[in-house]
Amino acid sequence: MAKARLKHSREGASEEPVNGKRSRVERSQTPESDQENTMTQTQSRSHNKTSVTRIRNRGDNASASEEPSIGIVERVELTDFMCHEHADVNLCHKVNFITGQNGSGKSAILTGLVIALGGKASATNRAPNLKEFIREGRTRAVVRVHLRNRGSEAYRPELFGDMIIIERQINATGGTVSQFKVRNASTGEIVSRKKEDVVAITDHMAIQVDNPINILSQDAAREFLASTSPDKMYHFFLKGTQLFQLREDLEVVRQAITRSEASISRKKEVLPEMKAEKKRWEDHYQDMSQARDISTRMEQLSCQMAWAMVKEAESEVHTIDEGIDVFQKKMSKIDQKVDAEKEAIDAINQEAEELNDQAQGQLAQLEPLKDERRGPMEQLESTKATLRSFKQTENEINAEARNTRERIESLKRDITVERDRLVDKDSAGRERLRETIQDLEAEVTDQEAEISNLQEQQKTLEDRSLELRDSEKQLKQDVEKGRRQVERVKTGLQELTQQTSDQMSAFGRGVKDALMTIKKTQWSGMEPIGPIGKFIKLRDPKWSQVIETILNKPLNSFLVETHADRTKLDAIFRRCGCQSQIVVCKTELFDYSQGEPDKDYLTVLRALHISNEIVKRQLINLNRIEQIILVEQRSVGDKIMSSNNGGFPQNVSACYSVDGYSLGARGGGLSTQAIFLVRPSSRLGEDISQAIAREKQQLIEQNQKLKEAQKALNGMTQEVEALLGEHKRSGIAERKCRERINKANSEIQQARERLQSDEPAKIAALESELDSFSEQLESIQTQFRDHNAQQQAKESELRQIESDIALVDQKMAAIRDRADKVRRAADNKTSQCQTHSTNIDYWNTKRSTLEEKMSALQAKKMDAEARVSEVESEARVICEERVEVEHSPRKLDHLISKCKAQLEEIERSSNMSLAEVAEKAQKYINVYVTAKEELQSVIALVSALKTAHQQRLNKWTQFRDSMTVRTKLHFIKNLLQRGYTGKLEFDHTQCTLIPKVKTDQDVVSESVGRNPTDSQADKGSAYQRKDTRSLSGGEKSFTTICLLLSLWETMNCPVRALDEFDVFMDAANRKIAMSMMVASARTQRDTQFILITPQDMSVKPDADITILRLQPPRRSAAAA
Repeated sequence: MAKARLKHSREGASEEPVNGKRSRVERSQTPESDQENTMTQTQSRSHNKTSVTRIRNRGDNASASEEPSIGIVERVELTDFMCHEHADVNLCHKVNFITGQNGSGKSAILTGLVIALGGKASATNRAPNLKEFIREGRTRAVVRVHLRNRGSEAYRPELFGDMIIIERQINATGGTVSQFKVRNASTGEIVSRKKEDVVAITDHMAIQVDNPINILSQDAAREFLASTSPDKMYHFFLKGTQLFQLREDLEVVRQAITRSEASISRKKEVLPEMKAEKKRWEDHYQDMSQARDISTRMEQLSCQMAWAMVKEAESEVHTIDEGIDVFQKKMSKIDQKVDAEKEAIDAINQEAEELNDQAQGQLAQLEPLKDERRGPMEQLESTKATLRSFKQTENEINAEARNTRERIESLKRDITVERDRLVDKDSAGRERLRETIQDLEAEVTDQEAEISNLQEQQKTLEDRSLELRDSEKQLKQDVEKGRRQVERVKTGLQELTQQTSDQMSAFGRGVKDALMTIKKTQWSGMEPIGPIGKFIKLRDPKWSQVIETILNKPLNSFLVETHADRTKLDAIFRRCGCQSQIVVCKTELFDYSQGEPDKDYLTVLRALHISNEIVKRQLINLNRIEQIILVEQRSVGDKIMSSNNGGFPQNVSACYSVDGYSLGARGGGLSTQAIFLVRPSSRLGEDISQAIAREKQQLIEQNQKLKEAQKALNGMTQEVEALLGEHKRSGIAERKCRERINKANSEIQQARERLQSDEPAKIAALESELDSFSEQLESIQTQFRDHNAQQQAKESELRQIESDIALVDQKMAAIRDRADKVRRAADNKTSQCQTHSTNIDYWNTKRSTLEEKMSALQAKKMDAEARVSEVESEARVICEERVEVEHSPRKLDHLISKCKAQLEEIERSSNMSLAEVAEKAQKYINVYVTAKEELQSVIALVSALKTAHQQRLNKWTQFRDSMTVRTKLHFIKNLLQRGYTGKLEFDHTQCTLIPKVKTDQDVVSESVGRNPTDSQADKGSAYQRKDTRSLSGGEKSFTTICLLLSLWETMNCPVRALDEFDVFMDAANRKIAMSMMVASARTQRDTQFILITPQDMSVKPDADITILRLQPPRRSAAAA
C-alpha cells in the first residue's frame, strides 16, 4: 500500500496560487519511482486552465499493434463547461482512474464526453437542458472529444483521417443552442456540421451513449449500486443488452398478424355466397346457349359494320401536310427539360443501386461464417449421439436397481412372517417396547399430517402472493404510465404558454427571423409564401387536433415559384436555424371542384378558411384535402367508407374521426386505426387561452388519476408484506414439527435395535442377507451418480457448443444489420426522386396546355381526326383487330337487322337479352375469381409473416439465453476474486434478476456449524436465503460491481465509464474491485475503461493504467 500511495511533488513556483477563477496544477508520482513516472502536461498554457495530474508508469513497452484501433477516447477538452474554465484531459487506451476531492469537476469530464458524442442533457441527470452546462458568467461552452479511427474497420478514413475530433458548442443566446463540428485531426479541416454524422460515427464504433449500463453517470451509478429490486435489475439487464428494444419491435409485428388473421376470417365468410351467385349466373347463361350461333354471326357482321364506318371516315381525311413550327419548338424544349429531370432521377437511382450493391457485398461476408458454423454443428450432433448412449446405460442401471429393491422387499416380508411366529414367546419387556414403538410411530404420523397441513397453507399463501405481485406489477406500470402522461401534458402546456408571446414559435425554430430576412431579399419569382399555417383558420375548433395531425409538416412549409428562389431560401433557413420544408409550386389557380365529393360530406378543405388561393391549391395538390372527409362518430365513418359497393365513395380518398382514428381500407372491409395526435398549438389560429385552459384541465385530471393509482399501489404493497409475514411463521412451525419427527424416529430406531438383539438366528440370517442387498443397492446408486455426473459433463459440453453456434449466429446477425443500414440509405436516395417527379408533372402540364392551343388553331383538322379516332375507337370496342369489309354499310345494316330479328324472337321468352346475361355472368365470375385470388395472396403473406416472426422470436430467445449464460459465468468468476460464491437467478417469466451471494465468512460459519446429518435440502435452503439485502454496504457494492462487470463483458462497446463506483465499499472490497476491473479491462483488447472515484488509489500506474488527479477549480477570489 505504501508504494502505491500518491503524493504531491510540485514545489516552488509550481505551487503558487493563481487568480480567483483559475485552478491549481498538481503533479502526483510514486515515491520509489520519481524518475520513471512522467507527467505529460504542457506547462506553457495560460494559467486559467484546470490541469490534470497524469500518472502513468512506463512499465512494459506495449507495441502499438496491441492497442485498440477504433473508438478509443484519447482526449477530452472542456471550455467554460460546468465548473471548468478550461480542462484538457489525455486518456490511456485501457484503464483510466479519475480522482480528486468533491467539487473538483470529475463528473464534469464524463458529462462532457456524453454531451460531445450527441447525448441529451436529461441523460446525464446533471441539468434539465444544455444551457445549464455553461459556466456561470459565460455565454457559451465548448466540449471536444478526440476519437481514435485507425485500422481496417476505421470509419471513412479517407475523409476523417486516423483521428476524429468531435466538437459541440453550447450557446446561451441566439437561435441555435447546440452546434456540432466534426474535424479531421490531421488536417484540422471541418468535415461535417451535422449531428447525423456524429450519430453515424458512434454507431459505427458501437459507442452507446444512451445505454444506461454502458456509461453510468453519478446518479445512474448510485441507482445501480443501490438497486435491490429484482425487476429493476432485470430491466437493467434488458436495456444494457438491447433486448428490450428488440422485444418491443416483435410485439408490434405480432399485433399486425392478429389484425390480418381477423380480416381473413371475415373474407372467408363472404366467399361462399359469391361462389353461389357466380354459379347461378353461369347456369342462366348456359340456358340461352341456343342463340350463340346467331349471336356469333351478328358479331361478325357488327365488326365489318364498325370497320366499314372507319373506312368511310378515313376517306374524308386526305392529307396532313402543314405543321406548326412554333408550338413544336416549344414542346421540344419542354421535352429536353423533362429529359433532364429524368436523367437526375436516373443518377439518383444509380446511387441507390450502388448502395444496394454494397449491401450485397456485406451479405457476401456471411459465407465464411457459415463455414465456421458447420464445424460446431457436427460436434453438436456427435455430442447428442453420446447422450443417447448415456440414456441407454441409465435404463440398464435402473432395471438392476428395480430387481434389487424387489428382493429387499421380499426379505422384509420373510422377516415380518418370522417375527409374527414368535409373538407368543415374547416377554413382557419386548411387549412394552413394541407399544412404545407404536406410540412413537403414531406421533410421527400426527406430525407428518401437521406438516402436510402447513405445506398446504404455505402453498395457498404463495399462490395468493404471486397473484398480488402480478397486480402490484400492473399497478406500478399504471403509475409509471400516468407519470409519463402528466409530463407530456406539462410539456404541451409549456409550449402553448411560450406561443402566447411569440406566435411564430408554433411553426418551429428560426421562423420569425427567416420571415424578416425574406422581406428584405429580392426574388426572381414571387416572394416566398409561408409558413402555410399562417393563412389557415379553423371554422370549428373541435377539429383542431385531428386536422393539425393530418397537415402536420406542411403547416410549417414555405412556397416558392422557381428553383433559384428555393436555393436562396434554403440558405436563409440554414443561417436562421429554420427547418421548414421548401416546396416549388405553380401559381396557376386551377378548378378543383370536379374532384370534390358530395356536398353532404365535411372535407378538410370545407372545415378550413384559407385566405391564400395558392396555398389552397398546393394543399389540394400534395395533401388531397378536398377528398379527405371528417366524421364525428366512427360508426358513421365506417358506413360512408363502404357505401360504394363496399368501397370508398366517389372522390373520397380517406376518412378521419374527431377522436383521432383513420377509417376504411382500400381493399374493402372495415378498418379502424388510431393515429398519433400531435400536441395542440396555435398553428391553425385557435385561441391559445382556450387551448391552455383545456391542457390545464387535462393536467388536473391526469394528476388525480396518478394519485389514485399510487394509493392503490401502496395498499397492494402492504397486503403483500402481511402475506410474507404469515408465510414466514408457517415455515417456522414446519421446522419445529420436523425436529419432533427426527427425535421420535431416533427413539423408534433404538427400541427396534433392542428387540432385534433377542431374535433367533433365522431372523438374523435374513437380516444379514437384507443388509447385503441394501449394500448392493447403494453400490448401484453410487454407479448411477457417477454415470449421471458424466452425463451432466456431456450436457455442459453440449451447452458450450450451442453457445459457440449462437456467437457465430450473432456475428451473422450483425452483418445483416449493417446490410440493412446500407439498404435504408438506398431507400432514402430513392425518396429524393419525388421533387424531380413533381417538376416532370409541371412540365407535362405545360405541354398539355400547348397542345390544347395548337388543336384550337387547327379546328378542321382536329375535327376530322377526332371523327376518325372516335369511329375507330368504337370499332375497336366492337372488334379489336381490323377485318376485311365484304359489303357496303347499307348491306351490312340489312343483314344485322335480320339477325337481330331472329335473336329477338329467341329472347322474347326471357326477361334479359343474351348480352345482358353474358355481361352479368362475366361480372360475377370476375368478382369471385378476384376475391379468391386476393384471399389466397393474403393468407400466404400472413403465413410467411408468422413464420418470420416466430423465427425472429426464437432468435431473440436464443440471444437472451446466451446473454444470460455469459452473464452468470462472468458473475461467478468475479465473485471468486473476493473468495465469495454465488449465482444469478434469472426468471424470464416474471422478468426478475436476483443475485445470490455467500461471503467468505458465511462459508466458514457454515463449515463450523453444519451438522453432518443435515440433509442437502436444508443446506440448499440456507444458501438460497442469502440474498443481497442481507449483505453489508461494502459487500453489496462489491456484488453489484461484479454484476456490472459481468454485463459489460457481454456487451460490445469500446468505451465504458462508471462514476463513483466505490462510495459504499470498505477498503478491502474496494481494493479487490479495482484489481478485478483492471484484470477485466486487460482481457478485453478493444475496450477502454473510465472510472471516477473521490478516494485515494490503491492501484499502481502501468503502461495501460493511467491515474488522473483533478484539483477543484477556484470559483471566486475569496476562495484564493
